[in-house]
Amino acid sequence: MRALAAAGRVEPVLFTDLPVHPVHGLERIPEVRAPVRPVAWWQHHWLPAALRRERIDVFHAPAHWGVPWHSPVPVVATIHDLADRERPELRAPAGFDVRARHAFEQWLVVRTARRIIAVSHWTAGSIARHLGVDPARIAVTVEGAAPAFDAPADRAQAGAIREQLGLREQYFLYVGGFDARKNLGAVVRALAALPAEQRVTVAMAGEGGAAADALRREAVAVGVDAWIVLVGAVEDTALAGLYAGALAVIMPSWLEGFGLPVVEAMHVGTPAIVSSAGSLPEIAGDGALVFPPDDPKALAAAMRRLATDAVLRDGLAAAARARASLYTWAAAADQTAEVYVAAAR
Repeated sequence: MRALAAAGRVEPVLFTDLPVHPVHGLERIPEVRAPVRPVAWWQHHWLPAALRRERIDVFHAPAHWGVPWHSPVPVVATIHDLADRERPELRAPAGFDVRARHAFEQWLVVRTARRIIAVSHWTAGSIARHLGVDPARIAVTVEGAAPAFDAPADRAQAGAIREQLGLREQYFLYVGGFDARKNLGAVVRALAALPAEQRVTVAMAGEGGAAADALRREAVAVGVDAWIVLVGAVEDTALAGLYAGALAVIMPSWLEGFGLPVVEAMHVGTPAIVSSAGSLPEIAGDGALVFPPDDPKALAAAMRRLATDAVLRDGLAAAARARASLYTWAAAADQTAEVYVAAAR
């Protein structure tokens, strides 16, 4: 939204039922807020009236939830992935009411939206295949990285962060959640497949919880817990330092609709090791090594290559940094504005 406002092509207005956290920096964006409950009443009754009253031209649901049953204006909705349909066996446990609402919201997007935004070509194909959407209704837009990831890499700061977290000089980095879709067991098994003298620490940044505890137990069971460091949630400035000091970011997921950590690493100039599943090869391009997500030995081989081959590492890093210009919020705003124009016709 900040990038859309800065570009000046459209005037974004935020409709919300709750206060927006200051971390998002949206104070200068006009806001229309009403804490109406239940949420369904807000979505299907209050919101259409507010869109009409505020003379809105196009309504955008940026995470596909929240589309009103009868919208007085053209609708655009973003679908980030269809993980529940691509890999239902990896879906987090949820009650029938949650699953039913999720399916209803997807159906509502297909029924209502003039344009559907996908965040990768892979996701666009998934939407067309699983939801039966005409590809002509689907537009692909990119995602970007926060400003902290474009600051010049401060090696001293990166070293200080590394020491603070107790990391060895060489380490790989994972950033994200710990749910089954992330396939983090592959990292544990890859470390186990390597001789002890060839293992390199893998720092894992993100909210952990029970899934992280289970991963730690798995690492203990195979004797590689000394090479897995769970660092918890890390704010962007420190995270940029972690990326800068890493040999590579590892994304072993069974499925990703986009893969934002790969883009954050690109902006810092750090290569990636990504699975061949979902959108990851598309996003990483020639700035990464690719391995099958069901082959931990292939991941182990990729880790060994990057840890021992500085020429390969530098080449991938240069390619990653070159690709960073493709993935910016300014580019995303420009592409999104084009979708709004098309939807309003």
